This record gives sequence, C-alpha cells and structure tokens, in this order.
Amino acid sequence: MTSSTRAPEETPALEARGLVKRFPGVTALDGAGLVCRPGRVHALLGENGAGKSTLVRILTGDHPPDEGELLIGGKPVRLEDPRQALAHGVTAVYQELTVLPDLSVLDNVMLGQEIARRGLLDRGRQRATARAALERVGLGGLDPRTRAGTLSAATRQLVEIARALVRGSRVLLLDEPSALLSGEGLDALHAVVRELTAGGVAVIYITHRLEEVRALADDVTVLRDGRLVSTGPAAGYPVDRIVREMVGRDVDAVFPDLAAPGAEEVLRVRGLVPAGRSVPPLDLTVRAGEIVGVAGLLGSGRSTLLRTLAGVAPRSAGEVAVAGRPVRGSLRAAVEAGVVLVPEERKTEGLVLDLPVRANTTLSSLRSVAPGGWLSGARERAAFEEERARFGIRVSGPGQRTGQLSGGNQQKIVLAKWLRTGPKVLLLDEPTRGIDIGAKAEIYKIIAELAGRGLAVVFASSELPEVTGLAHRVLVCRDGRVGGELTGDRINEEQIMHLALGTETEEAAS
Repeated sequence: MTSSTRAPEETPALEARGLVKRFPGVTALDGAGLVCRPGRVHALLGENGAGKSTLVRILTGDHPPDEGELLIGGKPVRLEDPRQALAHGVTAVYQELTVLPDLSVLDNVMLGQEIARRGLLDRGRQRATARAALERVGLGGLDPRTRAGTLSAATRQLVEIARALVRGSRVLLLDEPSALLSGEGLDALHAVVRELTAGGVAVIYITHRLEEVRALADDVTVLRDGRLVSTGPAAGYPVDRIVREMVGRDVDAVFPDLAAPGAEEVLRVRGLVPAGRSVPPLDLTVRAGEIVGVAGLLGSGRSTLLRTLAGVAPRSAGEVAVAGRPVRGSLRAAVEAGVVLVPEERKTEGLVLDLPVRANTTLSSLRSVAPGGWLSGARERAAFEEERARFGIRVSGPGQRTGQLSGGNQQKIVLAKWLRTGPKVLLLDEPTRGIDIGAKAEIYKIIAELAGRGLAVVFASSELPEVTGLAHRVLVCRDGRVGGELTGDRINEEQIMHLALGTETEEAAS
C-alpha cells in the first residue's frame, strides 16, 4: 500500500457520479463513477469491455457523458476536449503510446510544454527539465538526444510517463502502464507512482496485474458491463473478491491441470546463437505436449530467443530441427516446418487491425480459402466461424473490424490464424499481456489443450505466476543467454528471480 496520510474526507481531486455513455447499439457506461482523492492510488479494475476505457476518456475530455456529473477539486466541470482536462490538471497515459518515433526523447518529453526565451526554444532549460523527469522514471542514463523510435516499447512507456510529469498534473490516469514492464522497469514505475502520491497527486491506475493492487492501491473500484460493482479501500479487496466481482463468478482455477508430456522429440536445438549476440550456444529439446516457459527480466533475451527459433531474427550459429528435419533460419522455412510465433506486439505484428476478423483469421492459410487463386468469401466466412466456435471468439460477426475487439479476443484471432497452418511447435511471446483475468484463464486453457493434443509449446512471459502455473519446465534468461533451467518442485518465483538476477542459490545453480 502507499503510505498516504491524507484523510479520506479530504475534498476529492476528481469525482465522477452516475456517468452514462451510449454508442450506437450499446451502452458503454450505465451509472458508473469513482472518487479519487489527493495522494492516493485508485485502482480501476474490470475485464476488457467493462467500461474502463470509456470512463477514462470521459475523465480526460475525449467523450462527453450523456448523463452524470464530473467534479474536479469539488467543483462541477464539463470537459469539452482534452485541452480543458489538461488545464484542470488531468493527464492520461494510455496503453496505446503517443511517443513520436522520429523525434528525440527530449522533444517527446517536452511536447506541448516547450520552454521558450525571446521566441526561441531554450534548449538548456528544456534539457534540464527533461532530464529531471527522466531520472524520476529510472531513465537518468538515457541520452535525451536519442531518437525515440530506437527505444524499446517499455522504454517508450516510461518516456511517456516522464512527459506527464513535466505537465505537473494533479490527477494522473495510467492505463495499463505496467503491461510492457518487468523487473527494474516495473520497480521504477511503482517508485514513480509512490513519489507522485507522496507529493499529493491523485493517481488512477488501470491494471490487469492483480498483484499490483496489493502493492500500490489505496482504493479500488470494480466495473462490470459498464456498471459500478463496488468501490472501497483496497484492504477490503483480496484477489478472490476482485476476480469474482470482475467476471461475475468465481474463478476456481486460473491455471488448468497439465497432461504429462509425451516421449516424442518435436523441437531439437543445438548450438543456437542469435545473430549479433556473444553468448554461449543453446541446446534445447522440447517434447510433444510439453510446455516450456521462458522467464527473465526486461532485456534478458526472452523475445530474441523466440524470434530466432521462429526465423524472424537471424541466427549466427546452430541448428534447429522439427520432427527430426533441419529447418533453415528464415520465417518461411520455419512456418513450412511447423514452427509459428504469436508475437508480443499483436496489434502491429500479429494482426491487421483495419481488416475484418474473417480476413485476419485466414491470413496465414489463404490457399484454403482461395481455390485457384481467387478468394472465396463463403470459404473465408466458414473458416472464421469454425475458429469462432473453437476458441469462443466474441464478435458481432465475421465482418467486424479486428481493431474493435478486446485484447483477449484479438489474441484468440492471432492463435487461430497460426493454428490453421497445422503447426508442430507453438511459440508465444507474452501471450496474455494486456488481457483481463477472465480472458487469461481462457487463453491458459487453450494452451493446455493444444499441448494435450501433442503440440510442443514454448512461451515467454514477464509474469512469474504465469510461468510457474503453466510450464512443465522453465528456462531463465539473463544477459542474452539462458542462465538456468528449473523443473518440478524447483519451479517457483524465488528460484526464477535468483537465476534472473544472477544470485542463484546453490540449489538453483545445481
């Protein structure tokens, strides 16, 4: 919990009462609200589609409410656009980042808050201001002249939060800020939030990582189907209550029981070295029905390992074989051999968001819906309906635009797309990033069922409970190499962190 000493009776920094928002054919909010007080972290929770994003956009002036009242500092306001929200000290950092890739870090941090002197930018004061903000988010060593497009997604997230700090906000809304973070990056984010609340800032924190509620939140509000389910001090919200109120039912077992792997060797890797990495060569064998988790801190090499196995990233040495047959180091060769990758960035690398769901579902298996080279709309729709029933994809119809789906349903589309190719090896990079707890349980069940049918599964995740709950075996990456392997009872969060940090105990190193 944060160490706020402010009384709950203090005038709320921001209060929403009875908000209603209707869109054609749907009521996104139906009497929702929350009370956010100075110096406190207010966790806003709910499944995808619960109304959280609509509520945030009303609070930041993107959408006017159809009914209800909004108060800032105890005074009623009507926000017509985001500029008015900024003028009232309300700033949001969205999950969809707005960092401009062609600008420097300095220009991104100071965007909209440029410091001028006699009509010219005061670069010295701008650098000092930007550096101070960057230090507060753990990026003190980052050169402000660096082009933002060269940064990792996690670092761009922190740059965006630094921009919000420069604006001196009194109310800061963070929409899934930890989705791209782990390890030191996550610690830096939490430290920033605590520093802001200690200075009196009210923080609204949206997250699907329920452990963050225990670590950060002072207050909790739960939405479901656009309605307010409950609100109150975080001390009254154990995980089982949160899950029950979010999904409307008890989730007895988030992680399914796993069948024992078979004896057949499906994936065999010998002497693998990713291009551009000076690391020891990797040997790895994955059997039919085996689920191998890959853990490690941000930048440890988890994604590089999976992308190299999938032929997306080149390898400088080593051999990869599937079902005993060698696989060349290219994406086409990997897919033809039965190796597919569900990427971390599903919105940019896994899907074409402007296409309808039926088209995304068949992108990797066009021959099956285009006999003679001509696309058959009927076959495309039939293929989608098959996958819709198989994975429980929730859409209005085959023609719905993919970008309109929740994160969980988008991930099911990516899975369906690649599984239609009949793979033998399934690689998953952060398979549940930005997905709510109900959808996570569905994805876990799908992965376990696929393994039960004989697929070899390798997945990378920054969420340790996910790794320990879903894997038969765990590889832990550190400094671009695999630093250790855990099996059986040794698969636990403590052992994983020892290996990830290079502080392994004698037991973990053995």
